[in-house]
Amino acid sequence: MPGVERDTSALALVVDTASPAPAVPNPDPPAPDATTIRANELARAYQAGRLDALPALFELLRPLLRSSLQRYAVGSLVLPAPLDQDDLHQQSWIILDTLAHRWDPAGGDFPAYIRSTFLWELWRYVRSLSPGRRARTVRVDNIQHDELLDRLGNRAGTDGRNWDTQLIAAEMLNELDPIARWAFLLHLLEDRSFRDVAQALKLTQAGAYRAYRRALDQLRLRAGLDLDPDDALAQQSGNQPATERLVTALHEGAGPRQRLPGRAIVCARANLSEVRFARLMGLLVARGCIVGRSARKPGRLVYATVDETLAHLRSRR
Repeated sequence: MPGVERDTSALALVVDTASPAPAVPNPDPPAPDATTIRANELARAYQAGRLDALPALFELLRPLLRSSLQRYAVGSLVLPAPLDQDDLHQQSWIILDTLAHRWDPAGGDFPAYIRSTFLWELWRYVRSLSPGRRARTVRVDNIQHDELLDRLGNRAGTDGRNWDTQLIAAEMLNELDPIARWAFLLHLLEDRSFRDVAQALKLTQAGAYRAYRRALDQLRLRAGLDLDPDDALAQQSGNQPATERLVTALHEGAGPRQRLPGRAIVCARANLSEVRFARLMGLLVARGCIVGRSARKPGRLVYATVDETLAHLRSRR
């Protein structure tokens, strides 16, 4: 109205507040830093046989390894009497060697793999030397020298264990990922329920069972045993085992660039339940026959034919 001044500041404020904010584009995932790239290169070189790559890898990852060793130094984790920090430092070389050989580049960067597994392996070493894991009593026998030599032919250790069998078993267990190995040992050797295994490993009960079955499947493959002894369909004359049916269905239904078909299609073609499908697919991923698989991506086959996939699945590497 004439002669009346209008205060437009409040109106402008309302308009500005009501106007939508400009869209912010989603940032790209951060690129690996120089340390991660270098660690991946050194780990691959060590897997290829370059022994000089291990000292360089140890020096590069020393801060990461020190953070795990520090947990025993400050007292948050207790060392048994026979061990000290020097023992842990020496054992960390052996653990790094083992993890470098076991690491699969398709599963992620090597430093991330170290973060998730090194402390487990260190704890396993410390636990093996704790007083509760050693014999509480010792028996001393007097025996003639010749008879002693005869007995030592069958008893390589003072506790009478058959060490050649022990070494074979240790080699097979060493190929398992840490979670699967501990689930297998806790359930089978220590006779713990899956509820106890889940609590010990910080998993759900279903996750503990899947880890145990993953270990069992990998050990069966390593030993050349039937992967699915309970597969009733395979026991019928002329039918393939579940693993072969799954691999055949995956190759027959694969799309461009070996992209995998959907779960329902594969289960129908291979005559598999969804539970067995999930277990066997996890085994194929763990053995490197399938890459790029996640909760939202079906993944793709690595090998071009059924025979190549089955041969790699059963290979002893």
